[in-house]
Amino acid sequence: METKQLSLHHLVQFPPSVGTQESKTLYPTILALHGLGSNEHDLIGFAPHLPEKLLWISPRAPLLLGPNSYEWYRVKIIGKPDPEQVASALETIDHFIDELLSAYPIDPQKLFLLGFSQGSLLSMCYALTHPSRVAGVIAQSGYIPSHINFEIDATHLKNKPFILTHGVQDTMIPIEWARPSRDLLQRLGVDLTYQEFQMGHRVSMDSLEVISLWLKKQLG
Repeated sequence: METKQLSLHHLVQFPPSVGTQESKTLYPTILALHGLGSNEHDLIGFAPHLPEKLLWISPRAPLLLGPNSYEWYRVKIIGKPDPEQVASALETIDHFIDELLSAYPIDPQKLFLLGFSQGSLLSMCYALTHPSRVAGVIAQSGYIPSHINFEIDATHLKNKPFILTHGVQDTMIPIEWARPSRDLLQRLGVDLTYQEFQMGHRVSMDSLEVISLWLKKQLG
């Protein structure tokens, strides 16, 4: 199956069963949102460490930062993203999801957002405002900006599966920013898994193992 031309340049990795299943088969899917300064080749590298039945979509953020380096919104002050730019990025993601559902054999009831850093922030914020569109969120080294007043869909957010992983030695997005996000999600009644690791602003084999177990549970 070929990669389609959509609004965001992206990579696609199909599960091994593609080609052996009925053409109408829909697949559980990971939409991977990379962090500041990265690109579409980054998070899709986690695929070998997570359940193989997944279809992966890894888009490139639309704003050029440098050679092979992109971002979802411009960063002027670390920890204080501009609300209008965040809203624009969320609209970009929402439109891209519309395209994906038409272009690829995605099970719309099993579409998971997986983000790191800036992509983690957007994954959580998108789920707060569009919970019916995603099956769950994997948020790595991110946080929910408290200064932005999101229109949270609390009704559909209740019991939505989230997993948050964060390094206690993270100096880029300190753990002190992640814990209030954990508390907010708990107050909103999501099905939350939260775990801290002895690491910095990164992903580890230990954190991926926890995420893999969580995903297996979600997929059944």
